[in-house]
Amino acid sequence: MMRALAEMNRQKFSDAQQDLTKAMGLAPGSPTPYVQMGNLYQLQKQYAEAIKFYEQALDKDAASTDALQGIMNVYLAQKQPDQAIAAARARIAKSPNTSGFYDLLGTALFQKKDLSGADAALRKAIELDKNNSDALLKLGQVQAAQGSVSDALATYQQSIKDYPREIGFYILAGEMYESQSNWDQAKAMYQKALEIQPNQPVASNNLAYVMLQQGGNVDVALALAQTGRRGMPDSSNAADTLGWAYYKKGVYQSAIDMFQESLRLSEKRGAADDPTVHYHLALAYQKVNQPAQARQQLERVLKINPNHSDARKALSELRG
Repeated sequence: MMRALAEMNRQKFSDAQQDLTKAMGLAPGSPTPYVQMGNLYQLQKQYAEAIKFYEQALDKDAASTDALQGIMNVYLAQKQPDQAIAAARARIAKSPNTSGFYDLLGTALFQKKDLSGADAALRKAIELDKNNSDALLKLGQVQAAQGSVSDALATYQQSIKDYPREIGFYILAGEMYESQSNWDQAKAMYQKALEIQPNQPVASNNLAYVMLQQGGNVDVALALAQTGRRGMPDSSNAADTLGWAYYKKGVYQSAIDMFQESLRLSEKRGAADDPTVHYHLALAYQKVNQPAQARQQLERVLKINPNHSDARKALSELRG
């Protein structure tokens, strides 16, 4: 099994298939080799074969969350979210007391923007297994998406009491406090996460941004932003935070480079254009005396968000 996983990572698919077949023979009652065989075929985009092995894994263990997740991933890879949801519901009908199945259903419904359905599924997952911290994390996200930031915070604060070493709750609670501009509480949450797991990239990035918003120590914020960027090299958010730290430090060309990288990363993953990054880039262009480029960026901000008062003011000053 372990050698097969290594071979899959190295794309030695034929060797991996041989080892997984051997594992099936050695442990005929275990679902795990069948799940991994499904993963092997999914890697090769042989989706029908993948589903066949995931179904065999579920025949071995009707409560195999990994096998159901594999089936759902096959459908999602083919852009068939309704099929993924139907697969989850079908398995829940056969194994109605499996917390992980409701967790997977809630996750898929959340991705489809069915917030009430996701809420109900995740609550059922928690009811069946109060130790399902993944479902608790996602329930808070659903509550926030429903506009119930106070409910999301209550979920996370209770979860922090129940699972004091689970850093995800601190990070998401910090983000909720950020959404309320409660910088002190956000900062406390991120600091606690970093006490548990130093150099955690999301907490490092978020704490850096909060410190920059608060007017904290720029050198400390810069170091945190660099940690976040190293840990999340494909994150447009991390690139923007590091750019903002460079801006506050007065290293304007490096700031411009990072803001441009942030925009490039957003475009690469097809994300919506972020007016904040364009605004930051405009400010940096002003600092290096490039008013035409600054004006272009401010106009872009207002095209995305006509109500951006800071950009409107800055553009008026440039024109004046």
